[in-house]
Amino acid sequence: MNNKLKKRKQRECGFFKVLILMMAMLGLGMSTHAQITITGTVLDEKDEPMIGITIAVKNSTIGTSTDIDGKYTITVPNGNAVIVYSYIGYQRQEIPVGSRKVIDVKLKENTELLDEVVVVGFGTQKKINLTGSVATVDSKMLENRPLTNVSAGLAGLLPGVTITQKSGLPGGDGGTIRVRGVGTLNNANPMVLVDGVEATMDNIDPNDIETLTVLKDAASSAIFGAKAANGVILITTKKGKAGKSQVNYSGNFGWQTPTALPKYIRSAEYAEMYNEALKNDGKSLKFTEAEIQKFRDGSDPDNFADTDWQDLLYQGSGFQTNHSVNVSGGTDKARYMTSVGYLQQDGVIKLTGKKQYNIRTNLDINPISKLDVGVNLSYTRMDLEEATNSYVGGGADQIFRQVNLISPWIPYRKSNGDYGTISDGNPIAWIDLGQQILKKRAYFLGIGTIKYEFIKDLSLKGVFSYKTFTEDQNEFIKDIQYNPYKYQGPNKMHQRDYSNETVASDIFLNYSKSFNRNHNFIFLGGFHSEYYHYKYTYAYRENFPSNNLSDLNGGSTAGMKNEGYTRELAMLSWFGRLNYDYAGKYLLEANFRYDGSSRFAEANRWGFFPSFSGAWRISEESFMEPLRTSITNLKVRASWGKLGNQAALDDYYPTIPTLSLKDQDYAFGGKIVPGGATIYAKNPNLKWEETRTWNIGLDVGITSDLNITVDYYDKLTSDILMKVPTPDTYALENFWDNVGEVSNKGIEFSAQYNKQLKNVMFSFGGNIAYNKNKILKLAGQNEIIDGKDIKRVGSSLNSIYGYKTDGLYQSQEDINNWPTNNIQGTVVPGDLRYVDVSGDGVLNAADRVIIGCTDPKFVFGFNLGATYRGFDMLLFFQGTAGGKGYMESEAIGELNGDNGKPTTFWRNRWTPENTNTNVPRLSSQGKSGPSMPSVISSYWLQDGTYLRLKNLQLGYTLPAKLTHNMQISKVRVFYSAQNLLTFTSFVKGWDPESPVGRGSHYPQVMVNSFGINVTF
Repeated sequence: MNNKLKKRKQRECGFFKVLILMMAMLGLGMSTHAQITITGTVLDEKDEPMIGITIAVKNSTIGTSTDIDGKYTITVPNGNAVIVYSYIGYQRQEIPVGSRKVIDVKLKENTELLDEVVVVGFGTQKKINLTGSVATVDSKMLENRPLTNVSAGLAGLLPGVTITQKSGLPGGDGGTIRVRGVGTLNNANPMVLVDGVEATMDNIDPNDIETLTVLKDAASSAIFGAKAANGVILITTKKGKAGKSQVNYSGNFGWQTPTALPKYIRSAEYAEMYNEALKNDGKSLKFTEAEIQKFRDGSDPDNFADTDWQDLLYQGSGFQTNHSVNVSGGTDKARYMTSVGYLQQDGVIKLTGKKQYNIRTNLDINPISKLDVGVNLSYTRMDLEEATNSYVGGGADQIFRQVNLISPWIPYRKSNGDYGTISDGNPIAWIDLGQQILKKRAYFLGIGTIKYEFIKDLSLKGVFSYKTFTEDQNEFIKDIQYNPYKYQGPNKMHQRDYSNETVASDIFLNYSKSFNRNHNFIFLGGFHSEYYHYKYTYAYRENFPSNNLSDLNGGSTAGMKNEGYTRELAMLSWFGRLNYDYAGKYLLEANFRYDGSSRFAEANRWGFFPSFSGAWRISEESFMEPLRTSITNLKVRASWGKLGNQAALDDYYPTIPTLSLKDQDYAFGGKIVPGGATIYAKNPNLKWEETRTWNIGLDVGITSDLNITVDYYDKLTSDILMKVPTPDTYALENFWDNVGEVSNKGIEFSAQYNKQLKNVMFSFGGNIAYNKNKILKLAGQNEIIDGKDIKRVGSSLNSIYGYKTDGLYQSQEDINNWPTNNIQGTVVPGDLRYVDVSGDGVLNAADRVIIGCTDPKFVFGFNLGATYRGFDMLLFFQGTAGGKGYMESEAIGELNGDNGKPTTFWRNRWTPENTNTNVPRLSSQGKSGPSMPSVISSYWLQDGTYLRLKNLQLGYTLPAKLTHNMQISKVRVFYSAQNLLTFTSFVKGWDPESPVGRGSHYPQVMVNSFGINVTF
């Protein structure tokens, strides 16, 4: 810190400091006997006197400050007193008085506080100078965890950021990320940038990450303009440092198991329950007591089987291993970091898994003075396998659905080798065939940067990037013989190839200047261009001569399909940012982005997205000086900004007519010739979706141990893009229009506490966020209903629409006294009782209401860590509250003969002997039963609140004296568990985090792993 500047700031104490000093001196004069007067001098690390240093007696009101020469005098009660020396930006010291009368002190700068920087758009800022709402993740929270992707590892770490992991499917286990709720009817994913370039997150090795920052408000995100309406995630990867080369190895291995699985009734009990269901429905019984006994004793397994389909399905090893090596080092002129990684994830079912290979090289070169050159290259290869089914194809979902439906009394295989079968198929036979979807993905990202500093504080920087993605997808569905008389259609192949490439460049000028020592300006201005190209090809063949011939040419050309297309998108942008601060107290920032997109017609092509923010560091004011020993940072923030969105559009050309060549052949001259036609209506008046956000925040630092952040936001998204149906008399299909408006309001709180207690370092952190989502406008109408989902003005986006329930009918008299039921048909005691909301005496569709919302109201997480000598421990909990989850028929089990089986949920069902229950009676009508989830009701809408031990780590670092003898800097061994425990009232057997479709998806998984970190 410049000495002259420092002295000048310290002289600006003013009237309040003098007044406080006089009051403190007066207090000293009134003290009792046995007092000791202490004198001394406070210097900085350069032995310069420090002016205005706060000096206080711990746990008292006695205090003073240093004069212009750094000298002080203070009277303390006795020799047991402890004197505290503190000043903003410096490490606090506590010194016992003892028998001394002169105490000279040298304060060290708190570089962690002064120099801690946060990555923001196109640069970095000191954390204490931020004016927007920004959250960061310590990279240590991602390291050494059995993570298969980055997004799932962020759950619970960031206030206001909701991350839902849909399943544990290898390659499909990434988290869905939402920043401050959902503000659009379409794509609500945040923008992700890696080393300053837009990229994907889940192909990055977590061990390569140096910093991860989330920009949550418009003021922080506006410099990214049209792509930032849903928040921005900034990731920087590790770089080399000048010095001796360093080698780091991190490896772990472990096993995955489902976090929860439903328990299904076995054959004998199911037969008894099915008889009961038939009797309840007035039908003849299916099984005699003698037949039920055969289920129990296993005397006739071909005809009276007791098959545990789940046990047959979950035969995958679940083995998982991850290895990462990085080498870094360099000189003042050139630095490097190179890493390679390997991930293997075997599924919990056979034929399913993932292998991922990562390589990254980051180079930073200073060939001449004032010139910086950087090259970042990364390549990722993923080989994905997923078991598929012979029923509808498309992956493993139908396998899980069928396993959860097929009756246990259907044999897996009979004694003669034939498969047991039902109309929908035998799911284990599909796996035995070895049929899969094979996906080969490749990602490449190359970034080149060049920066030249013309004069001090003025530099020009260029960033140029090239990004490609390819996927080769092959699905071969084989013909299958369940028995000599039943086949499952012809074998067939789907071949899909995807590829895209993006070329982008950013050029920006950066200038910083200070005037009169207290007025500090930073200006950034730049230009962005981007070109995107997408290509898709699809081919289909069937009737291959053999299941062993899987080349596309092996199939018959009869019924073949060939199609493909390309798409292009271009963007141009201008952007700028101006920062100003006065003496580190008053902070202002303004951003703008002017975006143009080829998606829009010329009249609406360009969008202007500005933002403004300011902050007041109250802790820097002179009147706060008496409190600086306890309050080290106190800052209030406020911001407003506007952002755009075009990512909702799945149409690259929504404003201009295009021709479709697919299925447009026509007869001409006695022949079928190719043709083209316009299919979709276009809207030349289409414009940007816009999001306006207000944010008010408070940052508090208490001593050096506790930091607290609170934010309130009000986010309004207008002109929401949505496909609107055309009139029935219009020949063309739906078109895009700006039709909606959605509001999100919420509050966020986070805190982090760190404390050193002798040999124990203790830390505790937590965050919680509340969000209220509401639709304000919707396509000129009040609501849009799609099955159980409803979008209604005045309600949340992801609302569920159905009937309210009020217990069960207990008697025929109860039924007679209840409103006429036109929902369930004939009802009997034990059926669900729906509520007549309209009050017209009739139960019908008019009684449906919004019964809940799948989005949680609260999202929270907290961590507890401790280190003692070489031992370390970290517990990280994550959860949500207020969200709902709907249970499908496959999830709770249905009674439908061969095509169903109940879960243990139904053991507490209503019977004339067991009326004190809330579980409906049994019905043999399967999912069409009068009380089943196919009639959407509040009964099957479960509370999705949960608290999960997301990660547990226990580690031990070998003593340095032991490892140094082996030329090793550090060795740490550890145990780590992911999704170890879950506390919830949700239906047993199902994971509350998984969204919809329970009963037909790959389950969420728990991972137990062991690993080692070695640094050479």
